[in-house]
Amino acid sequence: MIKKASELLESFIQEETKKLKEFNMSHMPTLGTAYEEITKQGIDREFIIPKELNLKLVSGFIIIGKELCPEQIDCMLVNGEGERYGLTEQYIYPIEQVLCIFEVKKTLRKSDFYDAYFHLSHIRKKYAQHYKLEDIDNFKLHILRVRKSFSRITGRSAPEEFCDINCLSSCDQMLFESLLQDSLAPISIIHGYGGYKTQSGLRKVFIDFLEDAIKTKENRTGFGVVSFPSLVTSNEFCLVKGNGFPFAQILSKLNEEEWAVISSSRYNPARMILELIWTKISIYFDIKMPWGNDLDLEILSPLIIAKAHEVNGSAAGWIYGIIEIKEERLKRESYTRWKPYGLSIASIIAIHNMAMNGGYLSLTDGIDEYLSEKYSVDFSDVYNNLIKSRVFMRDGDYLRPISSSTYIIINEDGSGLISSEKDRFDNWCNENNVTPSYMILQFIDNDEYLDSDRIINLKEQESNLVFIYLK
Repeated sequence: MIKKASELLESFIQEETKKLKEFNMSHMPTLGTAYEEITKQGIDREFIIPKELNLKLVSGFIIIGKELCPEQIDCMLVNGEGERYGLTEQYIYPIEQVLCIFEVKKTLRKSDFYDAYFHLSHIRKKYAQHYKLEDIDNFKLHILRVRKSFSRITGRSAPEEFCDINCLSSCDQMLFESLLQDSLAPISIIHGYGGYKTQSGLRKVFIDFLEDAIKTKENRTGFGVVSFPSLVTSNEFCLVKGNGFPFAQILSKLNEEEWAVISSSRYNPARMILELIWTKISIYFDIKMPWGNDLDLEILSPLIIAKAHEVNGSAAGWIYGIIEIKEERLKRESYTRWKPYGLSIASIIAIHNMAMNGGYLSLTDGIDEYLSEKYSVDFSDVYNNLIKSRVFMRDGDYLRPISSSTYIIINEDGSGLISSEKDRFDNWCNENNVTPSYMILQFIDNDEYLDSDRIINLKEQESNLVFIYLK
């Protein structure tokens, strides 16, 4: 479904852009408005925005708390009714009703990128100040998503309640709060129709931007991870934010986290926009969008690596690293096919041990000696294999699954395939003529009602072996 919807959106944008180019319009405000209207009307369609949700695309202004932000918004996806500004076609909406903010540029140049970045980052800074004043009980619905993103980035468990965030190190607290803000705040998109002719050119504008920020001694605010836009487009190229909502690009090494907070792609920008909007709608309304059976995945090339920096026991900011990739290497297929993560034979043995011990694999009870003596395997390789799957995390002296449901297929040679995304796993199995006979690790929270019918239903899933644990 998302593949077809993105193709329709792309066709609409291309056709309407072609029409505009036929006019010799030199009046820039009028030309800019025309491109803004393409964005609004392109997204405001039934195959993209479910009309029963009362969502609409408008231009106007945002109120945060009781303060009206001076930045005029080219296009924003909003829920419900706002206040019309006089007789104009501009509307004023509280930030809580805004799902997505667009800055639209006919041609994205360096100066346009800088202007759009600061335009959007000012709103994010105001929101960051505002959300800290809100009742933390409102965050509960977002904690589960944030915990998963946090664990996939760090390989470690996250607090189940926001009030437990103080149990984390100061650097992990900063990461967790940054992810929480991204989950709650509107997504921000700098949508350039034209501009950069190469993927490396678009990557360089972000590098130049950060390097200019380092040289600016007077004011370095607005350059933190939370201020980064969710998406930047120019021609067929994109810069995307890897916060897990929905895009994530994580470079991992054993005992070291490298988070690619910004990556680039040469994939269909219309689809990237649609994936962000659908993800935000699903989070905002707690509903499932019609993603369909598509297994295509964007190939993301990491650009900016972020790591929280600590000074005297307190988080002081972000350290950024840059990954430079030549254009020749970037010129490759724009997407790849999703597939489950491959597990070694020793990793499957470790998972069986985990399953037999309540869903927790002890890192201190001699599993390393057992694997070494019986299978001549170094446990550090097994640990790394499980962590890199982004399905397991470290929880104290144990490894356990990140998600409530984990699906495993064991191959004839004893190796395996694993994922927590059952729909995609099912589609992959169907496409590759593999019988989806899963071993399922099912975690259930203590406060979740568990009746006998649910247990029977779980155990009857395609004759699969199901392990059920109470946390």
